[in-house]
Amino acid sequence: MRKLTLFFLIFLLTGCTVPVQPPPADPVTRLQVAASFPVLADIVANVAGDRADVWSVIPVGADPHTFQTAPQDVVRMSDSDLLVFIGANFERFTESGVWRRAARDAEIPVLVVADHIELIKIDKVIDHGDHVHDLRDGDPHVWLDPRKVMEMIPAIVDALSAQDPDGADAYAANGDRYLEELTLLDAELEASIARIDPARRKLVVHHDAYTYFAARFGFDVVGYVVRNPGTEEPSAASVAELSDQIAASGVDVVFREPQFNAKILEVLAQDHGIRVGLLLTDTFIDGVDSYVDLMRFNIESLLSYLAPM
Repeated sequence: MRKLTLFFLIFLLTGCTVPVQPPPADPVTRLQVAASFPVLADIVANVAGDRADVWSVIPVGADPHTFQTAPQDVVRMSDSDLLVFIGANFERFTESGVWRRAARDAEIPVLVVADHIELIKIDKVIDHGDHVHDLRDGDPHVWLDPRKVMEMIPAIVDALSAQDPDGADAYAANGDRYLEELTLLDAELEASIARIDPARRKLVVHHDAYTYFAARFGFDVVGYVVRNPGTEEPSAASVAELSDQIAASGVDVVFREPQFNAKILEVLAQDHGIRVGLLLTDTFIDGVDSYVDLMRFNIESLLSYLAPM
């Protein structure tokens, strides 16, 4: 006991102190960002990096053309710091009264990608009775051309930086890195497609989503089952017309999409003695969970059916 007391007195007299650890730094508050569908969410997440949680309103496997939000989606949206949409009438769920009122009341900033890039526009208005689809606003399927995705990146960087100025440098660096990846992807796709004879670069697909892809890589979309899934059903006359287009084009494969019923394409393929392939547009499948993977999947699918072995 005496030795312990003596040691304590010496400790005090020598002025030794127990080092005090500084309090831990406050963790970075991560932005909460809602993107409309899985492909766009992945693109935004590549720019956001670890400074934001990016979630897709439309779940993987759902059809963006017919998706309707659930109450929990609206609640989560209301707690978000930023909403990112493609625009050009693509996200029909945003037109519902519940979503619009909640978005307005929450006063959340919105980035509409279509406002920042040049769209391919069609001078046509389709009247579906209960609503009108105005194609003069432009085709929304821009992401199927990697160069259009590159056009999106500056606007995404700016939108994230506006909500998180401290992260501006990080977003800019992430954007530059992703642009490099997209540039390499675009060159890779171009080189792969060079293996396909231009005479065989013809597509028959479920819906009219490949305008940008066709323009970028020299394909011709010779036919599709419907222009806008969820807003129209193919008539007997339109199916007969598609059958004639298949026969006239000489294609030996038609391409379905996983989120749509492929029955019509399967029947037509059987009638013409041709094959049914798979292409992805606005959702992922097992083993494909990023935009880059989606584009590579599509190219591999096209090569397997259209390029010589």
